[in-house]
This record gives sequence, structure tokens and C-alpha cells, in this order.
Amino acid sequence: MNLSGQIEDIGVIMVCTIGNLFHDGLSYTFKQCDLVEKTEFIEPSVVNGESGIRYLPFRREGRSGDTPCWAGINNYGVAFVAADAYTNREYQITDEWKQQIFSEYEKIISSYRTAKDAAKAMTNFYMTGFPAPDIVHITDANIAIFIEYTPAGPELIGSWERTDGFFASTNHFRMLPDAIEYDKDHSTYLRLERAEAILQSKPEIEGIAAALRDQYYGQTSLSICRVADNPPQYHTQANVVFMTDGKRVDCGYILNGSPRENLYEIRPDVFDTSIVIKGEKSFDKEDTPLVALSTNL
Repeated sequence: MNLSGQIEDIGVIMVCTIGNLFHDGLSYTFKQCDLVEKTEFIEPSVVNGESGIRYLPFRREGRSGDTPCWAGINNYGVAFVAADAYTNREYQITDEWKQQIFSEYEKIISSYRTAKDAAKAMTNFYMTGFPAPDIVHITDANIAIFIEYTPAGPELIGSWERTDGFFASTNHFRMLPDAIEYDKDHSTYLRLERAEAILQSKPEIEGIAAALRDQYYGQTSLSICRVADNPPQYHTQANVVFMTDGKRVDCGYILNGSPRENLYEIRPDVFDTSIVIKGEKSFDKEDTPLVALSTNL
């Protein structure tokens, strides 16, 4: 299989806007998932991991019957979001490697209590010879670690750690060479520019909500909230926002739709009650800042 710096994920190329923001003692981690083919995203449920870890994996259906984990968080607040990396060269990747990287993603939340430990394990996996470029963001309440990987070298790993502020990423390298050229893919650069501008002006949950709904470039595949104006094209099909202070975990998500057309489902205190509540008016605002995700609908 030939790929231009992309992982054909179970038959579907995954385009994403991902990031993290620290605000008012809370860590927010987010992902917007855009695909060409209509894909079924599965309602998440809490499962048991290793040595007392409980985690919430977000899955979707694949062509082969697999249900890969595309984002998630655990009861220690360790979360991950990932994105395909677009470059200027082609790579070969087998189905076995594709399955293995999604297994490694899930281990981030099923096996580790800190983002640092999870990031170290993910870096070690890449160094076993994973044959395609990748981008992953691993976070907890205290730190956000952004990792880029390329098998092409000479530098294989780019990593950046943050403990405050915000960081956003789309589908091109920020640290490593051979990021896809602007002329070959406008969208990844335009989406990043918009996400950074919005979060710079609103470095809080309201900024994340605004970014994920943004259609500055209209109802097209160039906007963050993407629309297939000339199918087949990428269009937004799901997103998730995680929030943690290191003790409590909340999340808000939309599956099988976009934030322009759907209310978020909010799960306050995921690993305690796991109550699912529709819309911002279903519970008191004091319960979770994530109600801001739906206030602009």
C-alpha cells in the first residue's frame, strides 16, 4: 500500500484538528475527526485497564470489522489524541502495523498513570521501526506532550512539553522536516491558522468550542468544521473534548455528526456516575465548564 505520508486507517484516511489547553487549573484536550467515507462512531463506555486503571476509549467501526480507538482518557486524567502526518513522500504500511499502532494508542490510556510515562512508551514503540509518519498528543492534568515521528530521518522524533497555555495541531509536522507543502494541501495549514487565532483570542473552553465549530472558509473542506461541498471530500463526523484537574474527569463529545448541527453529550465525573446528559440546560452550569461547548448553538 502506498501512502503519501498518511496512514490508511482500516481503509479510511483520518484528518484531524487536535490540541490541548490549560486554563484555571484545568487541562482540556480535544480532537475533531474528519473522514471521507461515512463511518459509524461508537458510544463509549468505561472499561478496566491494568492495575486499577479505568479508561474511556472512543472507537469507530472499520472496514475489516475492527473498532480502533481514536481518542480516550483514563481515571488518572491521562488522555491521547492523534492525527495522520502528511508529508511529501510515500510510505508502505501493512495491516499488521496499522493494528499495532492503534493498540499502542489504547495502551496510553489503559496502562499509564502519567502522560510522561505514556509518552516514553509511545516513543519506544515508534523506535521499533513503525514505517509511517505520525502525530500524537498525550496529556494529563499537569503536562501536555506533543510528539511527531518520521521513519525517514535523520531526526526520527520531535517532542515538545508544555505545562501552560495552548497548543493546536492539524496534519503537518511542526518540528520535523518534510511537512507536506502548502500547495499540496491547503486545508491542514488553513485549519491550524484558524485554530491558533481563535485559541489565542479565547484561551479557555469557549475558545475550544468556537474553534471546533469554525467555518471561516465557509461550508467547505477547508474549514475546521468541514463540509463536503464537492463529494467525495473530508467532512467532520465526530469530536471529543476531555477535561481534568487530576482528580475528576469530564468529557463532551459528538458522534456521527458535527458541532454545527448537534448538541454535545456531556459526561460529568466520568469515572464516578458516568451520567450522560444532553445539552447545556440539563444540569447546573457549576457542574462542569464543558456546558460551554453547546452554548453557541
